[in-house]
Amino acid sequence: MIGGSVTDIADVTKVFEAETIDGVIIGLGGKTSDVGETMLTDGTNVVMNVMKDKGVKRLAVITSIGAGDSKDQAPFFFKVLMATAMKKIFNDKNNQEAAVMGSGLDYCIVRPGGLTVEAPTGIVNVIDGQAGSISRADVAEFCLDAVLMEDFPYIGASPCISSVGGTGWVKDRSSKARGESM
Repeated sequence: MIGGSVTDIADVTKVFEAETIDGVIIGLGGKTSDVGETMLTDGTNVVMNVMKDKGVKRLAVITSIGAGDSKDQAPFFFKVLMATAMKKIFNDKNNQEAAVMGSGLDYCIVRPGGLTVEAPTGIVNVIDGQAGSISRADVAEFCLDAVLMEDFPYIGASPCISSVGGTGWVKDRSSKARGESM
């Protein structure tokens, strides 16, 4: 483990010099009162700048349902929180997403529904309507696929994901898909 601050370019550069990096997953968070009003955007910009310097192209960024153009996909009560108690953090999330979209990197902005600590279900649905819940482990698997799968279908997109409802996204795990002979 390498300690440091995501907003310090020297600290982030140390991580990239430790070993070969194929892709990056950014999952920043915290209370605005603890991390500041722009840490998500600032930290993401630092990471993306080091990625570009090191030639790393693939990026998955976890934001939230309700960020960017997904506001209508958030449940009503969450929309109230976004406009009041969570207003500053959502301003930062929106700026973070805009920075990622303008980065020129091969990105996927991942907008999970309500996060749970339940065991992984293996079910990840891309949601067009209002999102339900999803385990943190299922979000992690989706993000790993986003940075490791060459033909990941949501590069350059900002899918809202949930384990409840929506259109299922199922990774082909057959031997044929893995290039194994039958």
